[in-house]
Amino acid sequence: MDKIDKGEIVYADIIIKDHLGKKYHLNKIVFSRNWECNYPILDIIAYKRFLSLYNIPDKSEIINLNVISSTGFKHKNKSYTTARKNEQIRDDVTGAYV
Repeated sequence: MDKIDKGEIVYADIIIKDHLGKKYHLNKIVFSRNWECNYPILDIIAYKRFLSLYNIPDKSEIINLNVISSTGFKHKNKSYTTARKNEQIRDDVTGAYV
């Protein structure tokens, strides 16, 4: 099993085992480890979208992960930091900025 760091996004082959003992073989998928999680256990809070996408129960665990390629890291910010009003003026006829 290859090691991935917190927040890393990888292209990998994964074998997941659910709480009933059923194994799921996912080949050539993009997987991202969250910054705050109980990796290799996939809980419903951190991995809700991933588990629902592949129809895997919430009490699952990664038993094998073979990294094909590392693609980078997730952003730590989850929201916008600042917002400001657009001060450009549009032309009434064409809609282009003046």
